[in-house]
Amino acid sequence: MRRFIWILLIFSSVLAAAPVHVVKPGETLYRVAKNYGVPLEVLAKANGITDVNLIRVGQRLVIPTEPGWPASWGLQIDPWPLVQGRVAVFHLPQGVTAVRVFNLRVPAAAGVALAPVPADSKPGLHPFVLVGPPDRRGELLLVSGGYAHENIALSREKSALFDRQKIRAEKKQLLSACGPWTAEPLWRGPWRWPLDEVEVTSAFGTRRTYNGRPGGWHGGIDLHAAEGAPIYAPAAGVVGLSKKLYVRGNTVVLRHGLGVCSGYYHMSKRVAQEGQKVNKGDLLGYVGATGLVTGPHLHWEVRLLGQTTYPAVFTKDWLWRALQPALRR
Repeated sequence: MRRFIWILLIFSSVLAAAPVHVVKPGETLYRVAKNYGVPLEVLAKANGITDVNLIRVGQRLVIPTEPGWPASWGLQIDPWPLVQGRVAVFHLPQGVTAVRVFNLRVPAAAGVALAPVPADSKPGLHPFVLVGPPDRRGELLLVSGGYAHENIALSREKSALFDRQKIRAEKKQLLSACGPWTAEPLWRGPWRWPLDEVEVTSAFGTRRTYNGRPGGWHGGIDLHAAEGAPIYAPAAGVVGLSKKLYVRGNTVVLRHGLGVCSGYYHMSKRVAQEGQKVNKGDLLGYVGATGLVTGPHLHWEVRLLGQTTYPAVFTKDWLWRALQPALRR
């Protein structure tokens, strides 16, 4: 109990020292931003504000500043600030073996830790710990991902198929298929998209309702394609699952190492088999409308340490460059 209180006091002192502005009568977000020399859109994103004209007296605003740790640590985080639903690459000081952040313990490989940033984490300041003698504590600035909202209309027949017990069991299968964290990454270079033609019909992170009822947020990207269009592996990996599931229909899951796995759902036909090694561009299956869907499409999902994250970030050059120390192993 005494140890818990000591840790709590440390975190409280870190957060208390953070730059926070309490809104006074007559103040606008524009005025606060100007007084602190911060761009208006940056201040809004750091506090999850979608309408810059709506702030209230007494509201506490986190003021975006330089990273909350000493330069002497030799720590670098890409990107800065962090964004809801994206990934963060920690370039770690010597001797650090892991990072504790967002209620996760993220292992390091060759001085690099690839961490998921949950899409539903609140914008503002979040504590983190570098694991390694001595443990060091700092804070991260998280800004809004600017996600949209959508309502999905389901027929009475489709709505009746939502069996919570089956849905939970299916998610457990997916997490198991992703396998344990391994220090050896299997891919090299930026990923490709899994379809030859890319048309996004539902973006990652979209806050969803089903027939007007809250339904969480979208953990992947929906890509439009005609039934039977080929689906390709975006990067090298090992097939952890190839099976027809209740909600996701015909499903293939690839393991990529470093805690990364990717999923391909609602296929008409699966080609890749469990245990098979695949290379970038290998055929996984074909677009379909199996499972609980309203029409043919590919749902592409990427998980990092079990947490869904923005799949398209793995197609970017900056992530490939940031991960190179680990990828050289």
